[in-house]
Amino acid sequence: MASYLKPIKCVLCFCFCTTLIANSPPDFQIDSKEKDLSNAKANSIEKAELLLELSRAYKIKNDTAKIRMYALEALELAQSNGWAEIEGNASICLGVYYLSTDKYYIAHSYFKSAEKIFMRTKKLSIPTAIYQNLMILFNNIDDQDNLEVYAGKLLELALERKDFETEMLALKYLGEAQFKSSATQEALDYNVDLYKRSLQSGNSQTAIIAWNCGNILKKMQRASEALDYFNKAFESDETYAEINVPAVYADIAETYTMMQMLDSATFFMNKAKEIADPDDRAKMNIFRITSLIEANKGDYKSALGSFKQFHHLSDSLSKAGRTAEIARLKNWHELEQKDNENLILQQEHQKQKKLIIVLMVALVLIFGLLGLSISLYRKTVEKNRELKKLHTVKDKLFSVVAHDLRSPISSLMSILKLATADMLDEETQAKLIKDITSRVDDTYGLIDNLLRWSKNQMQGMVPAPTNFDVKNEAKLVLDTLSDIAAAKKITINNLITNQEVFADRDMFAVVVRNLTMNAIKYSSQEGEITLNSEQEGNMLFISVKDNGVGMSKEVQEKIFNLSETKSQRGTNNESGTGLGLVLCADFVKSNGGTIKFTSKQGEGSTFYFSVPLKFI
Repeated sequence: MASYLKPIKCVLCFCFCTTLIANSPPDFQIDSKEKDLSNAKANSIEKAELLLELSRAYKIKNDTAKIRMYALEALELAQSNGWAEIEGNASICLGVYYLSTDKYYIAHSYFKSAEKIFMRTKKLSIPTAIYQNLMILFNNIDDQDNLEVYAGKLLELALERKDFETEMLALKYLGEAQFKSSATQEALDYNVDLYKRSLQSGNSQTAIIAWNCGNILKKMQRASEALDYFNKAFESDETYAEINVPAVYADIAETYTMMQMLDSATFFMNKAKEIADPDDRAKMNIFRITSLIEANKGDYKSALGSFKQFHHLSDSLSKAGRTAEIARLKNWHELEQKDNENLILQQEHQKQKKLIIVLMVALVLIFGLLGLSISLYRKTVEKNRELKKLHTVKDKLFSVVAHDLRSPISSLMSILKLATADMLDEETQAKLIKDITSRVDDTYGLIDNLLRWSKNQMQGMVPAPTNFDVKNEAKLVLDTLSDIAAAKKITINNLITNQEVFADRDMFAVVVRNLTMNAIKYSSQEGEITLNSEQEGNMLFISVKDNGVGMSKEVQEKIFNLSETKSQRGTNNESGTGLGLVLCADFVKSNGGTIKFTSKQGEGSTFYFSVPLKFI
């Protein structure tokens, strides 16, 4: 029945005008009030009242910026001076403003704030505007539980004050909350009785109640009776001020469709479209009924088009739904009683809390200073430890540069000098070049690792992950190492399966190259190296296995620690620094993987590292 309610703006106008603007002077002029405001004393109750009147006046003119501006100023003035009634009324003004802009969360907080102000001030009576607007708010978000609660509160106020108009409004919303989703005889009897009472009193809600009766009858498939009440809705309100005319026309069209009077249905559907309501729910209802009419006429193509428009609007409304908002609002209501009890408790212990706060601040300062001292001490210790570590690493790197880089470059220079002086025969020159080539390749790998590690330490290398096939990438790396492996007659088996992973391609290649290069370095002549892969969950583990010299337990314990690892020569006296394995560990970790190994001296080693699989 949500689509059968009158538009929000009409209800807001009713509530706002009857409860707030009725108190304003009949000859109210905005210009004169603004002039009075400029002459009012800066911190006077007269100024606060003028601000409220201006906020209400601009509500009529729909100037939202000034509604909020004047209401906020009145609220601040009232709070600073303790004027409870003005503070409450300013909160209502702000609640109405946010309700009219569909900001239900903020509107609710202002209405509840106003309610608390009037409840704790016994001299003041609670304005019906609070419960009227809360009732409208929960009706707009289709929260029937809270709608019934506040309709009940409004009914109690109306009966207490013998306000028949407000009583009928509360009863109407109570009826809608209780029988919202049911079209039963009980619901019909309730609304018919309400219609008769409203008709006798000339109540402004008569047209809406008649409309509700028609919709209940329509749901019960009692089409002719439904039409009678729809007509009564128009008769009860000839100015159409209280009812949603396009929606009533749409309901009449649907009723005629049920009666297979399709010409009449089309006539009223066209009238509904001529004065189409901008509300999406009303448009959705019009498209739905149009689709029914066209389908009954046999125009299935047009019916499908109308149904698609209906479905599109339905999806949009569901996507833009306020499920979370409704859940929060329900929680607010459940916590209201607890909040009121807490308020009393807070007032009783206000002095104790102030003392506790002072003590807590003092303790926080003491512990803060203590914590700061401990933190500074730990940072100093950590800094010294880090400096010591960096000093050790620096010595290690200088040793690498001085020995492992100097030796092959010195050999290369000697050979070049001999070759330039024509002091070498072709056979000796070929042999020396073959020997130095192996050293240069080894030195190039060392320099590459050194540069990458230095950049990682100074700048921090950020991985750029992408999807790629591990078998193909590993093949490209192994192709560059084929000559080095061939020099030692080592066989390399690439058993890695075709599988896509999500990692930094360049870092992956560096890890594979270093692990394979190490396997070659520490394998004997005619050795065998095998690369394999195995999936575990969402990770792929790559293994590099050799049958070389293996590692002692002492070497294994320090293998990933650059400051403690010792250089180990390969089987052909190749240089080794341990830098490559440290770089591998850093790169694997930065890509979200792990690295481990198994080794036995004299039987070889196997290194494993993991990379994430491609996202599906």
